[in-house]
Amino acid sequence: MKSLLGKYSNSSMTLVMLGIFVVMVAVASRYPAEARFMPFVVGIPPILLCLLQLVLDARARRREAVDTRSESEKTQEAVARMVGHPIDTVAPAGAAPISPEETRRRELILWGYFLGFIGGILLFGFWAAIPVFLVAFLRFQAKASWLTTLLLGIGASVALFLVFERGLKVQVHRGFVTTFVLDHLNK
Repeated sequence: MKSLLGKYSNSSMTLVMLGIFVVMVAVASRYPAEARFMPFVVGIPPILLCLLQLVLDARARRREAVDTRSESEKTQEAVARMVGHPIDTVAPAGAAPISPEETRRRELILWGYFLGFIGGILLFGFWAAIPVFLVAFLRFQAKASWLTTLLLGIGASVALFLVFERGLKVQVHRGFVTTFVLDHLNK
């Protein structure tokens, strides 16, 4: 059972992402033409990429069925192909390989960030979620300094605001909680 889960774990995440994007595009298809433009731009390319990834995963599983090399050897070959020359993959002295538990922990953390970001957008809107997500991720995962984190988070948020709101005149989701509070304050 464990090998079956490992065999399909990449595809299961891809299927979840595919489902999210398909639902987003399906919901947006009922919007007026101007309103559905952005969800289509954001949703259709990932749908195509998810489908491509599923095809690549299926081909890789088929190849693995006849490949007897270890995971380490396969990874070394893939990296060597990407960079164009063989590389030395010997771990530094004293470095322990990452255990399956550590890998699982890291994946759960990344899923937490992703789902937190989506929840933040839905509840508080794009403009509130972007800086919070960037600052949290840069500070706690990338281990950047507070100054760097705040500058990059604010800078990226301002740049996105200028491009989308001012330049492209695209209305992004304002958030259910934010909309509710603003509606009650304006009464």
